[in-house]
Amino acid sequence: MDIKELNVTTSHQKKHHPWEEARLKVINNLTSSFFHGTTNKNILDIGCGDVFFINEFCKKHKNLTPYVVDIAFTDELIENLKKEYQNDKISYYKDVKDVNIVEGKANVIFLLDVIEHIENDIDFLNDLTKLSYVDDNTLFIITVPSFNNLYCNRDKWLGHYRRYSRKMLIERAQRSGLYVANNNSNNSGYFFFLPLFLRLIQKLMDSKSSEQEEKGIGNWNGGKLVTSIYKNLLLCDFYVSRFLFNIGIKLPGLSTYLICRKQKD
Repeated sequence: MDIKELNVTTSHQKKHHPWEEARLKVINNLTSSFFHGTTNKNILDIGCGDVFFINEFCKKHKNLTPYVVDIAFTDELIENLKKEYQNDKISYYKDVKDVNIVEGKANVIFLLDVIEHIENDIDFLNDLTKLSYVDDNTLFIITVPSFNNLYCNRDKWLGHYRRYSRKMLIERAQRSGLYVANNNSNNSGYFFFLPLFLRLIQKLMDSKSSEQEEKGIGNWNGGKLVTSIYKNLLLCDFYVSRFLFNIGIKLPGLSTYLICRKQKD
C-alpha cells in the first residue's frame, strides 16, 4: 500500500485490499523460476510503501535478505512498521543511495507500481543501474498501471505522471539501460483483465467526482470473506489470462509488468 493511501486510515483500522493480496500471488507466480534453490539472495523493494508485500514475500521464500526503501518514510513510521511486522530481517532506508548490502549485490530489485510516480522515469531507472550494489545479474521486477487513456482522478491523487502500455514500458526500460530478461516473452505483459472494465467506468465517472474525494485503497473495509472472494476472483482472472497467453491469446490488463536486467557494458 502506498504511504499516501496508508495515511487515509489509522493503524488499527488498516486492512489489506484484495488487489494487494492478489498482486502478491501474481508476483510469486511470475518470478517463481528466479527463486529456486537455497542460495541466499539479497532483495530490495524500492517504493515499498507499508512493507506488506516484502514481508509476505519473504514468508514464502525463507532464503532472502530483504532491504526496503521509501522516500516517504519517517523515523516514526519506520518504528511503527517494525512493531507491526516484527521482522528483524528487514532493513529500512529513506534513500536508495544509503542502502548498505552487507554481503554481495542486490540479486532482485522490486519496483512495484513505482516509476509512474517519477517525472523522468528513464533517468531514474538509469541511475538505479549505476548503483554500487547493482550488476549485470541483478533482476528488476517492474509493475505499473496500464494504458494512458485510463488515466483518471485516482492517478492524479496518487501522484502518477502516466500509465504504460507493454510496448511503452519496454521502450523506456531499454532507453534506461535495461533489457527483457532472457529475451523471454513471458517476462513482459499484462495482468488483471476484468478490472479494466471497472477502471473504464471509473474513468467515465471522473466528471462526477473530484481528485479530493479519492482515498485509493487505503479505506478498504471489507471483511476476511469479502476480501478473499475478491482476491480469488482476481487470481482466477490472472490464471485464465496466463493460460490464454500460453496458447497465443494475449489479453490486456489493468497492470503491466516487465522482468529485466541491466545491459552489459
